[in-house]
Amino acid sequence: MTEQGHLLFDADAVAAAGKVAVLVPGAHAAVSIFDPAEAWTREGYALVRYRFPGLDGRPVHPALDIAEAAREIADFAARYPDKELRLLGYSTGGAIVLDAAALIVGDLRVALMSSAVERGGGLQTGLRGAVDVAGAALRARSVDVRKVWLEYYRTLLFGRADRDNPAATRYIDDRLDEIVMPDEGKPRAHTDDLRRWTLPDLTGFDAAANSHLFVGLEDPVFSLAQTQALAQKLGGVAITGYPGHGHLLFLTEPRVFDDVLDFFEDRPFCSGAGHAVGAGNSD
Repeated sequence: MTEQGHLLFDADAVAAAGKVAVLVPGAHAAVSIFDPAEAWTREGYALVRYRFPGLDGRPVHPALDIAEAAREIADFAARYPDKELRLLGYSTGGAIVLDAAALIVGDLRVALMSSAVERGGGLQTGLRGAVDVAGAALRARSVDVRKVWLEYYRTLLFGRADRDNPAATRYIDDRLDEIVMPDEGKPRAHTDDLRRWTLPDLTGFDAAANSHLFVGLEDPVFSLAQTQALAQKLGGVAITGYPGHGHLLFLTEPRVFDDVLDFFEDRPFCSGAGHAVGAGNSD
């Protein structure tokens, strides 16, 4: 594998492929969250993964700079102007790929999974998160970071209403060694810049036609109302929602990767797992 800055890819596969998908995770998410996308290679895709500070062999400093990350992806894309480029951003990765879309010229489509919203949702998201973490500490009867984070992880998986779902215990037990802890400076390194982020000028990119939002309808981090507001500001981007799923959609509903691929290939979604969500202002 070639390591080029924050990017990790098979240089020979990229050179040979007609289609390239750049996969960008979010805070406390390693590139392994995109393992299901390996199936896309059967349809002619080469995969490029962006690595966050403190993960996948990268140092925790310097901290994430969304604009710089976008430029790195755009510079990579500029070296392959004849390829179909597809960007998938998860959570904070959504902000990165939108900034990148403003810089890229060519055949481009953008998928946003559990995407961050402007300024990371501001006070609204911050207060919800503080309440959820405090509740997790109470349920865990501990202030130990690991214990509280694992309890909070239940809310991230299925939302507030269904965090006691037995499947949450199974997901956590099966992936205990893979869960990234919010330690060693990662929280600030991953999220500080998001608090300042606003949508870029997308004049050269038709976001409404070439972007799509994929969200868990019980996402406790970015509410449906916040996602709908983002979609409207992008010009009316379509939203596919997955009932009963939270922020970690890549984990609890892996069929979302089939739907993302269908969107990239401009064909009807085949999984049947999600449904269209209209714009509006209700939580």
